[in-house]
Amino acid sequence: MRRWWAALLLCLLLGGCAARPAADTADAVTVALDGAAWDGAPVPGEDALRVYVTLDGVPLIDLPFGQPHTVTVTQPDGAENTVALTGEAVSMAHANCDNQDCVEMGEVTRDNLELRVMGGFIICLPHKLAVEVRQ
Repeated sequence: MRRWWAALLLCLLLGGCAARPAADTADAVTVALDGAAWDGAPVPGEDALRVYVTLDGVPLIDLPFGQPHTVTVTQPDGAENTVALTGEAVSMAHANCDNQDCVEMGEVTRDNLELRVMGGFIICLPHKLAVEVRQ
């Protein structure tokens, strides 16, 4: 993995890459959980590992790592990402961005969490979407 990913990740996390206010971004986004509109309620789970999805630094959803779910985030400009949780791994199953780097980042599992160059992160820079697996 290239070193510039770390700089871009830091920029994304600190909000320095934002082209528009974060509050406006989250308000106009559609989040679907397992194919149905998500109501914003916390998703309970006993797992110590959690999966956090953020858009432009704004939290969208928090899920337990060990439960299978599919999260689809659709932005007003047509940007769309699908995050797949299998119960054993998390990956970016689909993105309609041009470069597909986020899809190619592969899976985050309990076993590779500490070994991956990006740690528990999967980032779609064109769509400003971040997936993080952490406690």
